[in-house]
Formats: sequence, structure tokens, C-alpha cells
Amino acid sequence: MKQHWSDTRLSKKEMDFLWTTISEDNKENRSNHLVGNISKSELITDKDNWFYESTLKKLTERMFYRNYTDYYEDYIEKKEPLIPKFKLEKMWVNYQKQHEFNPLHHHDGLFSFVIFVKIPTHWKEQHALPFSAHSNEPCASNFQFVWWSGIESERCMIENIRLCSEDEGRMLFFPSSLSHQVYPFYECEEERITISGNVIEIEQLSGDEYEEKKKTISKLEEAVKFMKEDLKWMSKNR
Repeated sequence: MKQHWSDTRLSKKEMDFLWTTISEDNKENRSNHLVGNISKSELITDKDNWFYESTLKKLTERMFYRNYTDYYEDYIEKKEPLIPKFKLEKMWVNYQKQHEFNPLHHHDGLFSFVIFVKIPTHWKEQHALPFSAHSNEPCASNFQFVWWSGIESERCMIENIRLCSEDEGRMLFFPSSLSHQVYPFYECEEERITISGNVIEIEQLSGDEYEEKKKTISKLEEAVKFMKEDLKWMSKNR
């Protein structure tokens, strides 16, 4: 099976940064913008672009160049080649209570990620619950990827990510078009905390366009300089 995502572990420094970020006050409520059937979701800020530069940038570039089969034609062969550039568009924290869930969905943008910050349950206990124990596919508390096996295939593929407290600090990084869902957990009063976000590609100037705009700015700055000198001279001779 071709794996469509990267599965990594964040360092203590990275997790400390995220915990500080989600602890900040006056965050914007995002609950009405998500498909999740959850009680609380808030926008968070990547201060000084630190998390993108230290963590997401290398994952973005690695997955982009690995998967972009038309990269040479679209970026290099052009008369004025472009260099792709990316940025973290937005990031948010979800608080999921027992019985709440995130139905099947995908994200906007180029790449997305989910970080498991706090997992208060263990998948073995969740799968042992009476309604799940005798199932051929126990899913209680799972995170799940869903995709089609081929363009003309009618076969739906799934990959279950079974979670417990040992997964705190784990990050899944994947194409935004990859569908996924989160099943509810049960018999636990604590909240599950996850962070998600989207990375987008932003337009780049070609080398010639960049140099042309740079020259224009220099000319404007020079013109402003002369105007200031003229005004200074005029002021003295009034």
C-alpha cells in the first residue's frame, strides 16, 4: 500500500511551543467553520512563523517534490521559471469530549496536519467496549484515513490510526485532499486535544519580474529622496 502521509514525532521543544500557543487568551472561536461535531475549536497563532520554519517547512517541501510529477514542466521548463513557496495559512486547536466526533471530510490548501496533543483514552479499552468488542472493524476512538485505490476503482481504502496516551506528540502530515475522520470515544470525562492546520502554496514572482519590481522600487525611493531635498531647499528660500 502506498502511504499518502508522513508520521512523525515532535520534540519537547515543539510541544512546549504548541502548549504555550493554545494556552493564550482571547483566541477566535472556529467551531462554526468546521465540519466537526465538537463543542470547542479555536484559532491559534504560529508566533514569528516559528512552527512552520522549524517543523512544517521541511515536511512540506519533501512531500511536494516527492509527489509533484509535473514539477519540471510546470516550474523549470517555463521561460521565466518560478520557485514554489509555501506558508502556514491557519492553525487551530480542537477540544473533543466523549461522544463527539469529526465526520469524513478533507481540508483546503495543499497540505494539512493533525497533532495529537492530549489523548485521555486507550484504544484497547475503547475497542473492548460491548458494542465494539465483537465488531470485525472496531473503530471507537480511532483517527481514520479514507481514499480510493485508483481513479477508476470503486474500492474504498481505509487506514485506522489507533490512539492512546503514548501518541501524544505524534503528528500526521498529509495532502489536504486526503479524506479523514475521527470516531467518538466513550466512558471518559477528559477532553481529547488535537491541533490541525493547512499549508498553502503562494504565488511567486519569476526572476525577471522580481528584478523589474526591485528596480521600480529603487527608482521610486530615489524620486522620494529628491523630492525631500527640493522641499528642504524650498523651505529655506521661502
